[in-house]
Amino acid sequence: MRFIGRREGISRELLRVMGDAESLTQENARMTLFIALNYGGRAEIVDAARRFEGHTEEEFRRCLYAPEMHDPELIIRTGGERRLSNYMLWQAAYSELVFCEELWPDFSRKALQRSLREFSQRRRRFGGR
Repeated sequence: MRFIGRREGISRELLRVMGDAESLTQENARMTLFIALNYGGRAEIVDAARRFEGHTEEEFRRCLYAPEMHDPELIIRTGGERRLSNYMLWQAAYSELVFCEELWPDFSRKALQRSLREFSQRRRRFGGR
């Protein structure tokens, strides 16, 4: 488990719990759950730019909140919205987007399967033609 976002303004107690959760799960190998808390994509880019001293995109990426995170292949946007809403702006550059009407609390296995089916029908070009 990893938490991404600004830590400023978060209570000491919650920071302690977050740190404990990250420490407890750091050796897990099958999957990493990233939880965005006090997170904004623009803030992440600004914070990375403040620390950046390199010249390449890869060097810049190392300044992001979770440089080890793979770019998502698919972002499913719930609630009928047709925008990223300041979410993972850097990482989403080549992500496929699927929009669905269900609100997050109502997002079901059926909605996930429908989203994955839509994604599987796409031909990914990563910026090429």
